[in-house]
Amino acid sequence: MTCEEFWEKYLTDSKLSREDAAYSGEMLFENSSVTGTEQLDLVLRGQRTASFSAFPAYEINREPVPVAGEVYIVEDGDEEPRCIIELVDVKVVPFGEISWELASKEGEDENLEQWRDKQREYMEEEADLCGFEFNDETPVVCEIFRVIYRA
Repeated sequence: MTCEEFWEKYLTDSKLSREDAAYSGEMLFENSSVTGTEQLDLVLRGQRTASFSAFPAYEINREPVPVAGEVYIVEDGDEEPRCIIELVDVKVVPFGEISWELASKEGEDENLEQWRDKQREYMEEEADLCGFEFNDETPVVCEIFRVIYRA
């Protein structure tokens, strides 16, 4: 099923008109890797309700920072639509100030130190690719979302 077909099914099932709803694009967790499949499963089970990315990457790539209210179709590794999420809040927080309350919404780690170690590695790789320095002061975009429709 294409994203357009999935969106049409959502509109029909939700009894919404095209004028009442619009989506902001597609989202894929970790580009079809096993990690991405695991992350998608966490989203579908309701355990993952947040995603984090380095703010400088948005500036460098000239992409707008997401805002609350945006709606995305989430695809699996085979580019099949699996659910629709709505951003309920977007915060920009220095990496070193992210609390366990916020970090735990990612649904993968058992404590803040484990989350920070994993995120630091991921964001340092992103920083190397994009050409910025990552440290505890680097602003991080924290997208908090909820699933509003499942396949």
